[in-house]
Amino acid sequence: MKDINHDKLLEFIREACALYILPRYKALKNHEISTKTNPNDLVTLADIEAEAYFEKVLPQLLPGSIVIGEEGVSRHEHSLDVLDLPGETVWVIDPVDGTYNFVHGGTEFAVMIALVTGGQTVGGWIYDVLQDSLTHTIKGEGAYKDGNSLKIHHQKKSLEEMIIHLSPKFFPGSIRQNIKDKGKKIGKNVRTVGSAAHEYMKIAQNISDSAVYCRLKPWDHLAGTLLVQEAGGYVAKWDGNPYTPQDRYAGLIAAHDEQSWRVVYDTFFGDLDLSPFLSQSNKEPDEV
Repeated sequence: MKDINHDKLLEFIREACALYILPRYKALKNHEISTKTNPNDLVTLADIEAEAYFEKVLPQLLPGSIVIGEEGVSRHEHSLDVLDLPGETVWVIDPVDGTYNFVHGGTEFAVMIALVTGGQTVGGWIYDVLQDSLTHTIKGEGAYKDGNSLKIHHQKKSLEEMIIHLSPKFFPGSIRQNIKDKGKKIGKNVRTVGSAAHEYMKIAQNISDSAVYCRLKPWDHLAGTLLVQEAGGYVAKWDGNPYTPQDRYAGLIAAHDEQSWRVVYDTFFGDLDLSPFLSQSNKEPDEV
């Protein structure tokens, strides 16, 4: 991977938080909050201004690199097609992952940045804003939290012992209630944090065991999946294939190991026909 000044990157992240994110935490005005696809899909002025800042500064670290972000794609100013071009070096950013938590005064939100080059995710940075804590990973070099190595402990657990992150509301309507009922049957250990960043960090830190996702938005998953893999975990899409920056459909499961992945898959999807979702390579599951 191309050399990156990690200290400078952290400086940029902290500056974005100081200028645009923290001043609006618990201080957002009504006109600074809007919705996108549904009433719970929120965007704030903090998201927009922090993303614009990253668009300006990140190419300084790697001249010629491109920046795409969640809000720019939502406004059709950025295109995910650049992730399909092996010659491009692309920063993929989520300026405030966990916007709902951020808007409602929750503590679990983060800045997520992934670096894609040669069509592969080669770096990921997740910054816990309130804790001033950076979890990062470089492909082939391991996973770290504030400079300390992260290693997943491979322990055999029963399904009831596992902490699984899952939010049924994002699943296609045809299977949503089925997934919700299965989660309720397992019990309170199936729950969402409301921030993919924090869920991936919890898996890498052995706090949680697995996460099940439906929407494959790259800013939500590129940094986190690489983090889990570099910490020793296992990630695959619902069809069992590896997750890549080029994937736009279906969903994935992150777990501590392949055996745990299989247990989670069988529990939620073993009796379902997922073929309608797996065959639509350019569509979201709820569009099928």
